Amino acid sequence: MKPLLLIRPDHNEADAGALAEVGIASVTEPLLQIVPVADSGPARALAHRLSEVDSLTWLVVTSPRTWKRWRIAVTELDSVLTEALARGLNVATVGAKTASSLPAAARDRTIIPSGISAEDMLGFLLEQTPGTALLPASARARRVLPDGLTAAGWQVQQAAIYGTVARRDVRLPALDGLGGVVVRSASAASALANLVPQPPGDFTVFAVGPVTSGRCRDLGWQPVEISSTQPGAVARAIAGHLRADGGMLEQ
Repeated sequence: MKPLLLIRPDHNEADAGALAEVGIASVTEPLLQIVPVADSGPARALAHRLSEVDSLTWLVVTSPRTWKRWRIAVTELDSVLTEALARGLNVATVGAKTASSLPAAARDRTIIPSGISAEDMLGFLLEQTPGTALLPASARARRVLPDGLTAAGWQVQQAAIYGTVARRDVRLPALDGLGGVVVRSASAASALANLVPQPPGDFTVFAVGPVTSGRCRDLGWQPVEISSTQPGAVARAIAGHLRADGGMLEQ
């Protein structure tokens, strides 16, 4: 089995380790990088809003990157969150990894709805009493949550906490030496398409989640969709696909 290419802007080590455990080598070449937003004012304003919460306020965090980046802009953020929790703040995250990125004071009180997408989170929140949603997010975040909640009568405040931009010094390995790529976001798929408009026929695109898979299909690719986001589960799904696809991976 040829190595797989890992292209996310960070945390590729977890995927590389999980793939190695199932006998799959990998090569890492991030196509994006995480950058601060030009204006940190909205991030600070959203943190201030945490000091005014009540029991109908939800802090919704969708990425493990968010809290670390938000804390850079608002150094007192952890203490603000602790005080907000004492006033009844509700916290929900997309995935357990995102929950684990929060301060310890929030972890035991964080709700992790099933699913891995903004659509899944929206479905969960629409089952709650309408209130206020505070949404720290990427500058490229889709409008699923703010638009869906606003339409349902929620008060929504969203702020860009960080951005992602294409790297300029990318040096992709020769694709004929790779078996495929693991794509974890729509933005990563777009960045890959700028370099490789049409992957070779024997180059498999493994897309994590329905949104990423949809973007890959929009680009004219035929991805293998993986429903879980956890590195171990992703690696096992890839290994299972390769075994089923003509025994490409040794048992």
